Amino acid sequence: MMIEEHIKEAISLRYIELIAAFNGFKTSSSYPDYGTDLDIKEVDFRIENQHKRYLETGRELKLQLKATTENAVFEEGDLIKYDLNASTYNDLLSRKHSKNPLILILFVLPPDKNNWLNISDNELITKKCAYWFFPESAELLTANTDKKRIAISKNNFISNETLNYLFENYS
Repeated sequence: MMIEEHIKEAISLRYIELIAAFNGFKTSSSYPDYGTDLDIKEVDFRIENQHKRYLETGRELKLQLKATTENAVFEEGDLIKYDLNASTYNDLLSRKHSKNPLILILFVLPPDKNNWLNISDNELITKKCAYWFFPESAELLTANTDKKRIAISKNNFISNETLNYLFENYS
């Protein structure tokens, strides 16, 4: 049986893959990941010989996924605060101005594992939600060796429209 941390990670990965699939994007992950847990690639088509030919456009998002529970985040007004590994924070900043910057997805689950996933013959429910984070332009690398507290706006909630927004702004 997998350890709880790996179960959280797997659920968060599949959550984002479901949203990507619903919106017509292609996903891939690689092992070892070297900081990028998930690539989301834009797919489009052109008409060739009166048929649609589907192809990757070359635009992609690079995502770092983190999964935690509600009791490991702090809510302050319209902000979610989370203690991110300092090295992961520095990875985000180091790639901020690259062709494919790294975007953090923080998946927040309920504290009780029994509430993470509910399945019936009518629906699949995954609780609770995810937020995306991209460092502000003024943020600098941290000298911390353990953690760096980040603040994520609750407006950065992952919805069905979020990936389109991220493609327009970060790919």
